[in-house]
Formats: sequence, structure tokens, C-alpha cells
Amino acid sequence: MSVAKGRAATAKVLSPRPAARAGRGQTLTPRPPLPATRGEGELERGARGTVLGIDLRSGPRYPTGLAALDADWRLMLLGTARTDAEIEAAVAQVRPALVAIDAPLGLPEGRCCAERACARARSGILRAVDRALIAAGYRVYPSLLPSMVGLTLRGAQLWARLDAAGVPVLEVFPGMAQDRLGLPRKQADLAGLERGLRRIGVRGLPRVRRITHDELDAVTCAVMALLHRAGATETFGPGVPAPFAAPLDTAGAAWLAAACASEV
Repeated sequence: MSVAKGRAATAKVLSPRPAARAGRGQTLTPRPPLPATRGEGELERGARGTVLGIDLRSGPRYPTGLAALDADWRLMLLGTARTDAEIEAAVAQVRPALVAIDAPLGLPEGRCCAERACARARSGILRAVDRALIAAGYRVYPSLLPSMVGLTLRGAQLWARLDAAGVPVLEVFPGMAQDRLGLPRKQADLAGLERGLRRIGVRGLPRVRRITHDELDAVTCAVMALLHRAGATETFGPGVPAPFAAPLDTAGAAWLAAACASEV
């Protein structure tokens, strides 16, 4: 993938489908960490305040959305990846000041694996942050619901590699962010979501091709990273392994409106 200066690079990376999906018994097997050193000609991490949004999927069978925004809310990268190596290549290319990921980034407290037969399975399938979000009125899927296991384990592995490389990480839920920012969710109005992201200040979304729902959720994740760096978010749960952030409800929308007005 390549980033075009001054406009979004619409790189879409596709990889072959795997022969089988990850099973429920998958464990947190460590992969080699991301490189922590810079190559010749690479930017200092976050030198331009660039952030990366990742709409993570459970495995390479499905496209993971990627979107990078600079501090002026200009799109620097937009596309999809399938393998972990492709996701990590995007992180290495962008060298973000913050990565916001739509996925559970850890197991429920007290759990050591996703095995139902494990003695620690009695700790349940909900994390403390899941309970906090439910208490706040948001419907979330338990992180170890059978259909969520693959995504949770992949998210936890990705967080561990980013953390080892010194990359700050934020957990986000695009649907919740969209609700609080007055944007339609993708299921309700995909074109409306794209228009709404333009309205709140995202620059450089391509007009010459269709933007996928994975990419629009990734852009929403990147917006959340920018808001968090600007102090316009609130956090839920214990913040371990990474903080979960959402816009400051209606105050977040008001902050955005004021910010956009100041750019006119």
C-alpha cells in the first residue's frame, strides 16, 4: 500500500481465503512483535498527529477496514486488509500517534482462554467494560459469545503486538460513536453515513468509487481517535488492556459542530 500526499490512498489489499475458520478452542498464541524501529525516510511516530482506525474482523476471510486521518481530519489512507501481516504493514506505513480498533481487545477478567471446559470459564463471557456499556444503555455482544470468540482473540493478539511496539491503542464501537455524533449507522443508511462523515469534517473521502461499510466504520474509528486526542471523549470500564472511549454524548456533537464552524 502507498499513501498519496495530500489525498487519500485508496489501497485495497485482498488475500486468498483460508481453508478453515478459527475455532472456539483458539488460544492467544503470540506472533512476532511489530518492529519498533524506524526505517530510513520514515516519519517519527505521530509526527503529523496521524491516527489509524481499524474495523477489525474475526479473520482473513472477511475484509478489515483501515482508515488514517491526519490532525486536519484529512484522509491519508483508506482501504481494506485481510491478513494480520497486511494490517501490521498499514500500521508500519502510517506510524500513527494512536490506533482506534473496533473489537474487544481482551478476555473477560479472570479468564485465561476461551475454552468452555477451562476452570476459569466460571468468570463468564462479559468483560467489565461490556457491563459498563450495557449499564449505559448500549447493546453490546459479550466478548466470549461463541460468534465473537474469533474477533476477541484476534483483537487481543493485535493489541499485544501494538503494545509491544509502543503504539497507543484505543478500543471503540463505531455504532455507539455514530449514535452520539448524530450519524446514521451503516445498516440504516450507508450513503447517509458517508455524507455525515463529510459533514462533521472528514476531508478527502473518495467520490470516484463506492466506499464500503468496513471502510466507513474504520473512518469512524479514526474520528474517535482524533476526538480522544482532543479530549472530547469519555471512557468506560477499567481501561485495561486499553481504554474504551466514546464521544461526549451530545457535548461531543456540539464540540464537533464548533470545530467544523471554525474551519469555515
